[in-house]
Amino acid sequence: MGEARNIILALKECGSSRVVRHLDPERYLQTVGAAADLYRATDDESLKRQRLVFHTPRQVSTETNGTPHFSFGAPEKRVHYKPMIQSKKALEDLNLVSDEKLTNLCQGSEIYFDESRNIFPYSLSYAGFQFGQFAGQLGDGRVHNLFEIKDKNAQYQTIQLKGSGLTPYSRFADGKAVLRSSIREFVISESLHAIGIPSSRALQISSLPKTRAKRSYFEPCAVITRFAPSWIRIGNFDLFRWKKDDKGLLKLADYCIDEVFDGLKVENNLVSLNSFKTNFFEGTSTMINSSEEHSKKLTDDVMTKYDLLFRKIAKLNAEGVAYWQAYGFCNGVLNTDNTSILGLSIDFGPFGFMDKFDPDYTPNHDDVNGRYSFSNQPSVIWWNLIKLAEALVIPLGVGKELLPKLPVTERKDWTEEEVNKISERATAIINLTGLEYEYRFTVKYADLMAKRLGYDLEIPAELTEENLSSIADKVKCFTMDVIEPMLKILQVTGVDYNGFFLALQNYNGPFLNDKEPHGLDKDLLRVFFNEEQILKITKYYEDHAENDSGETRKLLEVSKTLNNWAKDFLQLAPSFQNRVQVAQKVNPLFIPRNYILEYVADQYTEEQREKLNDPDAELDNQSLEKLLLMSTNPYDSSAWNNSLLPELEVEWSTVTDDPDLLMTQCGCSS
Repeated sequence: MGEARNIILALKECGSSRVVRHLDPERYLQTVGAAADLYRATDDESLKRQRLVFHTPRQVSTETNGTPHFSFGAPEKRVHYKPMIQSKKALEDLNLVSDEKLTNLCQGSEIYFDESRNIFPYSLSYAGFQFGQFAGQLGDGRVHNLFEIKDKNAQYQTIQLKGSGLTPYSRFADGKAVLRSSIREFVISESLHAIGIPSSRALQISSLPKTRAKRSYFEPCAVITRFAPSWIRIGNFDLFRWKKDDKGLLKLADYCIDEVFDGLKVENNLVSLNSFKTNFFEGTSTMINSSEEHSKKLTDDVMTKYDLLFRKIAKLNAEGVAYWQAYGFCNGVLNTDNTSILGLSIDFGPFGFMDKFDPDYTPNHDDVNGRYSFSNQPSVIWWNLIKLAEALVIPLGVGKELLPKLPVTERKDWTEEEVNKISERATAIINLTGLEYEYRFTVKYADLMAKRLGYDLEIPAELTEENLSSIADKVKCFTMDVIEPMLKILQVTGVDYNGFFLALQNYNGPFLNDKEPHGLDKDLLRVFFNEEQILKITKYYEDHAENDSGETRKLLEVSKTLNNWAKDFLQLAPSFQNRVQVAQKVNPLFIPRNYILEYVADQYTEEQREKLNDPDAELDNQSLEKLLLMSTNPYDSSAWNNSLLPELEVEWSTVTDDPDLLMTQCGCSS
């Protein structure tokens, strides 16, 4: 893309707003020109209409032009703005230079519109299933999508503001985002991306002096600039299913196919869906229960573009959740309106990295039933994908034979015979895609876990009908012999989850030692056990105790499991040097744990509360700058600038055993 450019040049070169160009707005404002005219007007009547159209929550009308995909709007004007920090990595990836114009656009103090390019801020409409229950109309309640520009790889990125004020979709909320949650999202977005986990990104965060939000108490507010190739989520489809607006649904699906997925050109070479009629991992996974119905063959294995769309979204989400599971990341709230069609981590609320391996862990203290716990994430994402399939049931069911009738046939006009064909085919598509989802998740998860252990499973880049079975056999063996027993050990010993992979990566000693009663090298024990646990194991053998505590007996059982695990692992694992070469590319030296994020947020909300509310006061952003440096360079400690708050660098990169700081939870309010 050449040298970095300023935002205005970027907008003139490649600025766009494909949602505005291809999808349908709410009836109040039908064009960018009409929205721009209203925004520019300053008379009393126009100002009243601005408040009504731009900033009044409502149930959007479907009477005139069907269900709208979006509504034009503009960020609410705030009393003051105070830029805090920008992500240099994001600037580099967007091929932008930082200047006053970019800063102002990224905090909402200015807006950009261009009728010739269909650019004016808008908020997306969507619905969603929240904690398994349909919640009705949702939508971008505090988000304004500004525009799209091409990044350094010539891919469109949609830039949006969060916390920028009321929209038609705010419901009973205030359109604000509090500073503490904005800091958390800003950092985690950039951290996940830097680690390699699919995620939306963050460009800038600005505090809003004199703007407060009422949560459990009055909190300082902020606005965060986010970007992603698309912000379409499963909830967008939920809305049109709910409204029974088949034309709007089809238009949304076609938009995703043509614009978000570039016509799905590369998906035409996908392995046959019928290849997944057998559950390759039956007996090793309970995520999707195998049945005769699941294994039913698709009679017409010719994929329509809607079949390919569903499979693409399922594939991306299968691989996205595999990254979460491999790195111990918990989203916290996996409602359908928080599930990206791109498989990205988005809309961060009560998220958290698992400090210790605990399948039941959830960072969301409001999730009392553990619906979104760590172990449930893969199955919940599939549940959400089923809701997408239910919205797309007619497009998925028509097949090649009935596809020409799809755009011109009302739901009530399909014949009974056609309805039966549609139902039967859609059921087969959904069930087979479920097995494909499970296959792709399991393979990606095993591939990532193997690399974290320093071993490359050498999974082919493309799946074919010929290699599906051999890949599955390899993955199944590695999962059963290495991953599952290792996780059982970690669950009992409770050592730091991500710290464990680093410790094993850097371990260059023997695994087995016949001179020790447990048969393991003492230094290897320190990778899997803490010192207190090692002392209990050692004391048991020294005293030859026959009766001991249940905890000690459990530790002894785990040490035997570790002995067997070490033997199996050594048969597969390459040399230490080769293990390090593989593992160091995927094992981050630093992750932003919840207690670190809370510390940085407290530096503002507790230590600088008066400065936050004073538009003329200069904030101390050093702790946030340090955290961003470490989070965006997780594999390279030399980029952390050890002259900046070196004491925090040491503290944050050292694994803590303070129980008050580990496995914390927070609520959904932000």
